[in-house]
Amino acid sequence: MRLNKSVAACALLGVAAPASGGDVNLAGVVANSCVLVLNTSGVLAASPDGTSLASDVAGGSPASLNVTALGTAPTINFSAPALITPTGFSGTPVTSYRFQSTRGTSRPYTTAASSQPGTALLETFTVHGRVTNTSGFAEGQYRITTTATCQQ
Repeated sequence: MRLNKSVAACALLGVAAPASGGDVNLAGVVANSCVLVLNTSGVLAASPDGTSLASDVAGGSPASLNVTALGTAPTINFSAPALITPTGFSGTPVTSYRFQSTRGTSRPYTTAASSQPGTALLETFTVHGRVTNTSGFAEGQYRITTTATCQQ
């Protein structure tokens, strides 16, 4: 077998012959997505004067909500709070909630729906609830609900 003298010389000298090249491409698609996970439900406790049930009084605790998003930072929407009461409860209660996030956003107590533009793809919200009723509360279980949704 006979080798070309210039190729043999290049091989002996450690010089590489030119090679053809090609592009290496990496591609991906990012689709906006958002997942809300309720870490803990809150606990309502009675105020010392008996006219409110709240998560931020002694014996109460807030709910914790994790937000994990992909793509753009989401807007978190909270519905107006609703109160579920025991049978036979009467009065004119005022139900409200407030929240604070690990990224520093917060909303004071409100009875209305609200939206909070997201500041990050990972965020945790601490949500407090409160219901006040000047005539007090009948025995039984009370629950405040607000629905959180994620929008991108």
